Amino acid sequence: MGAIKKILAAGSVAALILSFVPKNASAENYSKVEGYIHSFNNNVSVYTGVFALNKDVDLDTSVYFKYNIDLINPDTEGGEGGGGGEGGDDEAGEDDDALNKHRAVSAVSGASSAVSSAGGSSATDTRHALTLGVSHNFNNIIGAEAYLDYSTESDYKSLTPTVTLKKDLFEKNTTVTLGYSRNMDTVNGTFMDGSEDKNVDNFFVGLTQVLTPFTIAQIGYSRNESSGFQSEGIRLVPVDGVTADTCTEETATCVQEVFPETRSRNAYLAGISHYFSGGLLDRSSIKLTARYYNDDWDITSYTGDIEYYKYLSDEWLLRLNYRYYTQTEAFFVKDSYLSTDEFKSSSPQLEALDSNLYGVKLAYLFKEGEELFDSVKLGTIEGKYEYYTETIGVNAHIIMAAIRLLF
Repeated sequence: MGAIKKILAAGSVAALILSFVPKNASAENYSKVEGYIHSFNNNVSVYTGVFALNKDVDLDTSVYFKYNIDLINPDTEGGEGGGGGEGGDDEAGEDDDALNKHRAVSAVSGASSAVSSAGGSSATDTRHALTLGVSHNFNNIIGAEAYLDYSTESDYKSLTPTVTLKKDLFEKNTTVTLGYSRNMDTVNGTFMDGSEDKNVDNFFVGLTQVLTPFTIAQIGYSRNESSGFQSEGIRLVPVDGVTADTCTEETATCVQEVFPETRSRNAYLAGISHYFSGGLLDRSSIKLTARYYNDDWDITSYTGDIEYYKYLSDEWLLRLNYRYYTQTEAFFVKDSYLSTDEFKSSSPQLEALDSNLYGVKLAYLFKEGEELFDSVKLGTIEGKYEYYTETIGVNAHIIMAAIRLLF
């Protein structure tokens, strides 16, 4: 939820390890502008703009604001995703593959898939998201953060309040975090006659422990309880032997997805970060994270993350990262369905899949005191490139540029 500030205030090198950002970028008063491009191999692109602002009200209180916009612009002139189910039998496999790629937009970019009424990738969409937050330190006894997120797009609206409590123990070498949020969503997909509600209660508990002045460990557990309409209402499922490329509108043999009305999820997280001082790895840091997930739809997944940061000079900071993810399929996923089946899905996110993410990020750190105008100082300028690939046929190029200003 937004930027997590003051994760650890141990007053040592340990505070640097988790984020590994320059000293001047840790100032509480800042604004940041980011731009992202997610370019998929079915000629769909998602353009994202982010503006964030954090301001100290006093020594114990700060406020936070963030605005995010996603512009989904598929190529309607053809290409790998242009079939939309209109081709003959020889093109059916390519059409199904293109749909899978298109539906993965939400998984890679955070923006919802834009799917036309014909089930193809010829629609566009715009998503707006707004975050307002406040954090307060109560006499160094406990820290509290409250956020309110609101997002809207053509077929989905979401309102999410979040409350997080943090307590430092043992001379601030241990931090306990408790969090709760509730997603209150309204779904109005292409193939739905009206709107449906979905509610999700999210619980989180985490522990951050300073092991040495150069090493931090983290563990966490989260649970999500979801009820209501679980589908997005943007996909049709062929039944009784009908092929997917012929499902362009809802009929007796092309029906809406049907999911269980509840879903319980568990996620377990463990990580360790270490800062190297001296030797070949001097002024570098490594962060390793492992995550295990399961739910009552019989999906289990494993995620492994590695991030390596290295100061190339006083001004240049390099980050290399890699993430591997694998999951099993939901218990009701099948190659083909009958109209009598209780549950039906055409979502690739419920299938068994593997994914890989490779990335490189370079940041230029301005020296303290370098002013842009009046009391506004330059903090960092950074750029990022990532390559994402998934076994359902998706790959994406992700490009980011950002500037951070201090005041």
